[in-house]
This record gives sequence, structure tokens and C-alpha cells, in this order.
Amino acid sequence: MPSTVVHVAFGLLVAAAVSGPYLDRRALLVVAAAVVVVDLDAATSLILESTHRALFHTALIPLFAAVYLYAETRLSERSLVRERYGDRGVRVAWATIAAVVVSAIGLDMTNPNGVNLLYPLHDQFYAFDGAANVSTRAGPQQSFVEFETATPEPGGGGGSGGTRVDVGAQGSTDDYRVGSGVNPDEGAESPDTRRVFPVVFRGWQLLLVLGSVVGLAARFRLAPDGPDAPPADRAGADAPRPAVRRVEGSTTDGGGPGTDSGGEPPPDTEDRGDP
Repeated sequence: MPSTVVHVAFGLLVAAAVSGPYLDRRALLVVAAAVVVVDLDAATSLILESTHRALFHTALIPLFAAVYLYAETRLSERSLVRERYGDRGVRVAWATIAAVVVSAIGLDMTNPNGVNLLYPLHDQFYAFDGAANVSTRAGPQQSFVEFETATPEPGGGGGSGGTRVDVGAQGSTDDYRVGSGVNPDEGAESPDTRRVFPVVFRGWQLLLVLGSVVGLAARFRLAPDGPDAPPADRAGADAPRPAVRRVEGSTTDGGGPGTDSGGEPPPDTEDRGDP
């Protein structure tokens, strides 16, 4: 199963793509913290049994956050989020939601153990796990969503035909649980209980972690103004200065007194050797 390290690495890559010019170290810390929080339901399962991959892995949390953020920043006449954090804060918030959905929840859903996607409204673990290929004999094939046709029993004795769709349902919290290094076994632990805290389990996970480190380091290294510089459209210091600096008592004529555009200075402003 993907570890928290893998979740964070993938989440930071997603955030880098969504944040655009607003990516900086603070944004990465916010995204990483949100991704880590999702994995904390491994500890809540010590109190609420079978809530690992359910309590914080539910898609209802990022869905509520996305609806609120969109309504608050796009539909409301006044956006408190934008007033307090600016455009940078809004973009980082969207990047955090995207990282949670794609990395924290999505990666675990592709694992055979699955996640309880709509908990607690719909208590069912789902695993979006399978394969897709094109065969020279059978043509396109996929096993992510399977369709099974039931044959009715002869004589109509209680059975009925039809098609059943299998979308990777695993069971509810009443009859299905996902172990973790924090709570590996159900009920009281035996002295022989072994705790495993994964870092990387597969070569692709190690490659993803290394790719995230190298990619983000290159992104910051190649940034023209450094990783924490504001985007160009907000960098007032880099804006060109006006050709004429107006002072008190100046006229609109470029050659009038008190201007820096070639006019004769008034007698009381002649150069006296002052710096």
C-alpha cells in the first residue's frame, strides 16, 4: 500500500501543477500537512474500530471544502478568504484540495484494500483496482468495472436473471477493516503482533518519491526570482517607473517647473551640491 511518504510526494507534484506561479515553501507545507492529516485515521481506528481508510479518507471532506471555496470566492459578493490571503491563498487552497483528492484518497483507492469513499453517508469500501489492455484476439479489455450476468434458475424458483455491476465493493465497517502499523489486528493484540510502517513497497513508489524531490528542487532552482518570490503580476517593485515624476506645484507640461523631463528647474531648486 502507498505510504504517507508516497502520498506526500505525489501530492506535492499535484500541488506544483495547480499552484502555478504561487508555488512556494509555505504552500508546500500546507499541502503536505493536509495529505498527512488524511492518513491519521490509522490512529483513530484505535478508538473507532475499522475507521482506517474511512474517517478521513472520505471524499465528502474535500467535496465540502471545494463547494465552500467556490461559493465563497466566486459567488459571494465579498470573499473573506480572498481579502485575508489574496489570490495566492485561494490558489493554494485549490491545490490542497486537488492533492488530497488525487494523492491522499485516490492512491489508496487504487490499492486492493480500497477506501470508504462516502463514509459515513454510505458505509462501503471501494477499491478501484484492475487492468486495461488491448488483445489481438479479444480486443479492448478492462477489469476496473466488471459486469456479471446472472442466469435465472429453471422453473423460476426464486432466482432471477439480470446484470450485476461490480465496482470493487469490499464491505462496510461492520465486516471489513484495513490494518495499519498503528492498529494491525482487530481486538486485543497478542505478544507476537508485528507492526510494519511502510516507506516504499514498490519500485514505482521509490521512483515517485525521488522524482518529486528532483522535480520540485529543479522548479525552485529554475524559478527566475527564487521559490518565495511573488508572481510577476503582483510584483509591484518590478513594475516600470513613470517617465515623469510629478511633484507639488508641477504642471502637466513636460517642460514646466518641478519636472524631471528636461525643463529648466526653478531658481530655488538649482544644484547646490547636495547629494
